[in-house]
Amino acid sequence: MAAIKWIDANLERTLAALLLAFIVLLISFNVIMRYVLNASLSWGEELTLWTFVWFIWIAVSYGFHKREHIRITVLRDLLGDRAQLVLDMIVDILVLAFLAIMIKECVQLMQMPFVAKQKSVVLGLPIPILYASAPVGGTLSSIRIVQHFLKTLARFRAPTHQSGDGK
Repeated sequence: MAAIKWIDANLERTLAALLLAFIVLLISFNVIMRYVLNASLSWGEELTLWTFVWFIWIAVSYGFHKREHIRITVLRDLLGDRAQLVLDMIVDILVLAFLAIMIKECVQLMQMPFVAKQKSVVLGLPIPILYASAPVGGTLSSIRIVQHFLKTLARFRAPTHQSGDGK
């Protein structure tokens, strides 16, 4: 049970930190190779790009986990506590619907023969590995949104709820 709690609290943060550290090391190594040894890595830029794409999708999920994505709150701030909770749940449902459609479309795209057979130019890696970042990130984000929705719903159902952002 402790492992599940740790994963719930730290999965995206740990993955994002590892991916970002790898990006920094890879770019640094490539800079040293290029400017000190006059021999840059032919595959360094492509691997950096792939890692960065995966990093972004993991970071999107982390943003949902921490509820720290940019929001426009002018309307929300004018509402009462219960109305704010209802609006939060509506927004969560809409974002979840968007992510579900995105995940479905990405998986269908990855299964198309012309995509499934593509390889990256330098590394020769299957392109679906790159495209898989979107449904993986979308799925992790969906889990975080469902968690937030359930917390908001519990606060809405509670006889007396606390106002705030749910942290």
